[in-house]
Amino acid sequence: MALALLCAVPPAMALQPGDAPPALSAPRLDGSELALATRRGQVVYVDFWASWCAPCLQAMPALDALQDRYGAEGFTVIGVNVDTERAAAVKMLERVAVDFDIVLDPQGVWPQAFALPAMPSGYLLDREGVVRFVKTGYRTKDLPLIEAAVQRELKRQPGG
Repeated sequence: MALALLCAVPPAMALQPGDAPPALSAPRLDGSELALATRRGQVVYVDFWASWCAPCLQAMPALDALQDRYGAEGFTVIGVNVDTERAAAVKMLERVAVDFDIVLDPQGVWPQAFALPAMPSGYLLDREGVVRFVKTGYRTKDLPLIEAAVQRELKRQPGG
């Protein structure tokens, strides 16, 4: 189902800088609920991933390192898993352990709300919850672009 949603959304509809995603929540691996709105006041990178996505595997440790580096300044990562089976996400996380929050979205609610154009995709939200940077796909050479966007948002004053 989630894959069908990903393939059905034209890129022109995807959230762009200046857009704000709707109020969303999803269960974490431990079953507790994470609401995107609870991250207001922080700079948030929303990373969409799936167990079958090789570039997702590459991106996750790099994003985890960014959260380690900038977490004290108010940066956090939310990994949104779109696998239809929880077991697939758990198995991948046994191979690629990360410290950032992982939420499970087998129905594809978050990808639909973001109008996800491809996998992986990442959206950097400012402290007010507005999209400021979008990265579709992932290659190692993309990390400096993501890090620069994180640094820029951490320096930006709210409302600025």
